[in-house]
Amino acid sequence: MVKSSTNNYMSTFSHVFAGVLGGLSAFAAIGLFSAIFFGIGYYLIIHYNKKNTKPLEELQFGQYIGILFCIIACLPWLQYFFMGFLYNAGDYAFDSLFSSE
Repeated sequence: MVKSSTNNYMSTFSHVFAGVLGGLSAFAAIGLFSAIFFGIGYYLIIHYNKKNTKPLEELQFGQYIGILFCIIACLPWLQYFFMGFLYNAGDYAFDSLFSSE
C-alpha cells in the first residue's frame, strides 16, 4: 500500500515537472525566434547603411527590410508593453477618481 502512494507522488511530480519544462521550452523558443529575427534585422540595417552616415539616418531599401525584421522580432513581447502601460494607466485613473483634490 505504501508503494502505490509513493508511485502516485512520483507520477504527480513527473507530470508537474513535464508541464514546467514545457512552459520553459515555449519561452526559450520565443526567445530564440526573437534573437534570430532581431539579429537578421540588425545585420541588414548595418550592412545596407551608407558610408559615413549613422545607421537609420539615410534609409536604404535593405534597411527598411531590416526594420521590418526587428519589428517582427518584437511582436511576441508587445503584450508585456501593453500590460505594463495599461496597468499604470488604470492605476492613474483609479487614483484620480478617488483623490480628494
